[in-house]
Amino acid sequence: TKIEKDRVIVLFISFLLVIVFWGAFEQAGGLMNIYAKENTNRMLMGWEVPASWFQSLNAMFIIFLGTSVALYWANRKLKGKVSTSLFKMIIGLIIMGTGFFFMSAAAAEFNSTGASAMYWLVLAYLFHTIGELCISPVALSYITKLAPVKYASLMMGVYFAMTGFGNKLAGLLGESAEGLGELTVFTGIAIFCVMFGFLVLVFRKKLEVLTHNAEDNERILE
Repeated sequence: TKIEKDRVIVLFISFLLVIVFWGAFEQAGGLMNIYAKENTNRMLMGWEVPASWFQSLNAMFIIFLGTSVALYWANRKLKGKVSTSLFKMIIGLIIMGTGFFFMSAAAAEFNSTGASAMYWLVLAYLFHTIGELCISPVALSYITKLAPVKYASLMMGVYFAMTGFGNKLAGLLGESAEGLGELTVFTGIAIFCVMFGFLVLVFRKKLEVLTHNAEDNERILE
């Protein structure tokens, strides 16, 4: 049907958002972890902070910020402001992409002084976590609402396949840093994610028309 065809278009865009997001976000376990170990001054009051500890920042920020982010979107919805799943996914990508500008600053500092400060990594993980809290909780739910009923389970599988493609992309991007350099890769990721996010944001209203009110069955529990 026309409705299903229209929703497939939005599904395709959603999958692209998922691939781009995870392709960038998963640098945390690869390139960013290597950067923390090799290029970051991790001395704190005479003690060297283990590079692996930076991997815990994501979990810590989720614990501290999860409720706040959820309340923020709930309040927007109660006030009648835009709070659709597609909007959340777009904003999540933009925020996460912005976090890579901090890694660009870290790489620039390393190139000029031979070491970069730890706070660049902390800020990057903070923005990455906020972005994740915007996109990750709603993406799968949104895709199942858009998918034709008979293909709902299949689309769930495709969603996880897209996250797999994102992880593969993350590996390729991390590998490219050996030749291009961390500054180029971090800046490239930041610019692409932010620009792609704003590009989809420009067409958000038209895309949401194509969903044919797929989210209208949501209700806020009081």
